Amino acid sequence: MGQGKYAKEDAGGGSVFVLLCILVLIVGIVAAAGMVMAVLNYNRGGEAPININVDGSDSGGLGGGNAGYSNGDGGDIDTSWIQRQSGNHPHYDDTVWSFLNGNNDNRVSYLDRKTRQHRGHFVDVINEVCQIAGKNCEIVHGNWRDCYFDGFPQRALLGRWWDGCMGFSISADRIRSVKFSTSTTKATRPVLLTRRGNPSRVNADNLNGIKIGILAGWWANANCIFRVTGYDIRDDQVIEYDQDANLNTLVAGLDGGEVDAIFVSGALPRASDGSLELVREFEPCLLGGDSLMMRKDSLLKNWWDPAFNKLVNSRAYREICNDIDDPAAHGSKPGSSAADICVNL
Repeated sequence: MGQGKYAKEDAGGGSVFVLLCILVLIVGIVAAAGMVMAVLNYNRGGEAPININVDGSDSGGLGGGNAGYSNGDGGDIDTSWIQRQSGNHPHYDDTVWSFLNGNNDNRVSYLDRKTRQHRGHFVDVINEVCQIAGKNCEIVHGNWRDCYFDGFPQRALLGRWWDGCMGFSISADRIRSVKFSTSTTKATRPVLLTRRGNPSRVNADNLNGIKIGILAGWWANANCIFRVTGYDIRDDQVIEYDQDANLNTLVAGLDGGEVDAIFVSGALPRASDGSLELVREFEPCLLGGDSLMMRKDSLLKNWWDPAFNKLVNSRAYREICNDIDDPAAHGSKPGSSAADICVNL
């Protein structure tokens, strides 16, 4: 009987030993798996590249790919960008601020054909503001649709590719989802244009039955039409065209009879051949002029606005406004005059 008793106790002790061995083995496997994952994550590329490009050339798919948006292999967004503006990140602090400046091919924004550098009034303002604020700033070449399009902020702002996007007007639609600096230009007036001779007999006081072409993504949209005319235009009256700064797409729609009129920003260059006729120029439907667009949680506005306000009251601002009309500077490009752009003229 005694032998049987000790035999049972030994069997129980053996079972405990086996369980302990299994537990140690499981812990070892989990630890090894964690080390493997850490090594894999380290080798995935680390920090996402900034992909700042100031020479106008393609830089890893700005505007079309995932440059600065993923960790290099199509994976998740690199969250190290989140600390960039707070100055807490060891590599991306607030010593370098990047700004998208789209190519409008007019006096406020264009690419120099010889140097492939960004030029125009917006570039002059960015350079002066950053100098006053004592900030390092870079002009980034990219696609404006990656900042904001069709009523929503896009991947460049959401993914923190750039700190701000220059040249976006402050509208009631946009301000719901993004933040703006103080206006860097006067608010632009929208215009209603039609073919020369007004064959469709477009009347700004009665748009019933009139088909109107607009540029997709612009502030001169159906909501703006309602604000300036009081007419709640139907969806089937509005035809959206892809953005085209020289209005070629919209003019083609007019010439082809697809639309009776076009509703656009009055700042867009018009053909000088007289093919378009002004139906009416309206009061601005905007809350402000062209500005620097940024995320709602951005700290950029904290230093930009005071520096810009200081610039406006300086001799330097008068000089860069003179450059708008000066043929030796930006005046050879189409676009609005300094009196229509500069906020203090």
